[in-house]
Amino acid sequence: MIEFTKDLILHFSIILSLGFMYNFLWMQKRSIYKKQVFKAAILATLLLTMALPVRFDGGIQFDLKLIPVFIAFFYLSRTDGFLLVAVLLLLQSLVGIERLPVTAVNYTVILILFISIERIYKDTTINKKIALGLFVYALITSTRLAAMINSGNGQDYLYLLVFSVVSFVALSVSIYIIEMTNLQLKMMHELHKAEKFSAISQLAASVAHEIRNPMTTIRGFMQVLQGERNLNDNQNMFISISLQELDRTQTIIDNFLSLAKPNTGSMAKVNLSGLLKETVDFMRSYSHLANTELVEGIDKNLCVKGDAHEIRQVFINILKNGIESMPGGGSMYIIAKLDRDYVKVQFRDEGVGMNQEQLDRLGHPYYSTKEKGTGLGMMISYDIIQRMRGRILVDSEEGKGTTFTILLPFG
Repeated sequence: MIEFTKDLILHFSIILSLGFMYNFLWMQKRSIYKKQVFKAAILATLLLTMALPVRFDGGIQFDLKLIPVFIAFFYLSRTDGFLLVAVLLLLQSLVGIERLPVTAVNYTVILILFISIERIYKDTTINKKIALGLFVYALITSTRLAAMINSGNGQDYLYLLVFSVVSFVALSVSIYIIEMTNLQLKMMHELHKAEKFSAISQLAASVAHEIRNPMTTIRGFMQVLQGERNLNDNQNMFISISLQELDRTQTIIDNFLSLAKPNTGSMAKVNLSGLLKETVDFMRSYSHLANTELVEGIDKNLCVKGDAHEIRQVFINILKNGIESMPGGGSMYIIAKLDRDYVKVQFRDEGVGMNQEQLDRLGHPYYSTKEKGTGLGMMISYDIIQRMRGRILVDSEEGKGTTFTILLPFG
C-alpha cells in the first residue's frame, strides 16, 4: 500500500508539472520556442509515466500515459496527438512487445473518441471540458475494471478506484491551469486592444475636427479650379486625382470621428434580413465594376437589436474588403440564417486570403492588408459588433479566400 501511494503521488506530481509548464511558457513575454519546449515536456512526461508505473498489490500496474496524449491532442494539435501515440507504441514494443496489440487497439479507439469530441471540446466552457475529461476517464476505468476481472484480479478494484480518482483530479487540475492561462492571455490581449482603442479615440477627438475644416476649404477651391475652361488635360487630371485623395482623407476623418463618438443610444429592433438584402443590392454595382458576383442566401424574418446605420456600416466594410480582395474577379457568398439563439451572417469570398499573422492582427488600429488601407474600418466593425454583444469570427487560407462570420443575439 505504501509503494502504491508513493507511485500515485509521483505520477500526480508529474502530470501537474505539465499544467504549470504550460502556464510558465505561455506567460513569458520573450519570444521563445513555447510549443517546442512544451512538446518536449509532454514527451518527457510520457516517458516517465511509462518508466515508473503505479503497481497494485496484486501485481497489476497502470500508468497515466493517457493524460499527456489528451493534452497533446487538445492543446497542441491533432497531429501532435497522433505522433505521441506513435511514440508510445514504439516504446511499448521495446518494453514488452506482447502487450503491443492490446495497446494499439486501445489507443486507436481512444483517438477515434478524441476526434469525435474534438470540435465540442474546443468550443465549450472549462466546466464542460472537465466533464468531457471525466467521461473519457470513466470509459477507460470501465475497460480496466473489465480487464482486471477477466484476469482474476477483481479484488483490487479499490486500488483501481483510487487510481482513477487521482488520475481524473490530475487531468482536471491540468485542464483548469491551461484554460485559465489561455483566459488570462485573452484578457491581457483584449486589455491591450482596449488601451490602443482608447488612445486612437482621444487622438480622433483632438485632431479630426481641426483637420476637417481646412479640408472642406481646400476641396471647395479645387472644385472651383476644375470648372475653369483654360485648363489642359494634365491639369484636369491632377485636380481630379487631388479631389479623389481629398475624398479618401475625408473618409478617414469620418472613421476617426466614429471612433471618437461611438453610438451609445438605446438599441432598437432591426430587421436584419431586409437590411442585409438592401446593403447587398447597394454594393452590387460596385461588385460589377470589380468583375465580381454577389450571391446571397438570406433567410427571412431575422431580427437583432442594434443601430441599423451601424450594422449597415459593418456589412459595407466587409463586403467592400471582400470585393477588393478578388482583383481577378470571383464570387462572394452572403449567407444569413438562425443558428440556435444567434443570427449567423457569413461573408465568403474567393480572394487572396490571409495568413495566420494577418488574421491575428485583423481589427487592430493602423493595420490593413490593403495598400492604401488604414485598418480603421475593421476596427470600427469589431467595436460595433462587440457593443451589440456579438462576435466576429474569421477563417482564411492564402490563395483560397476568407470567410467572415458574424454572430448576433437573435431578438
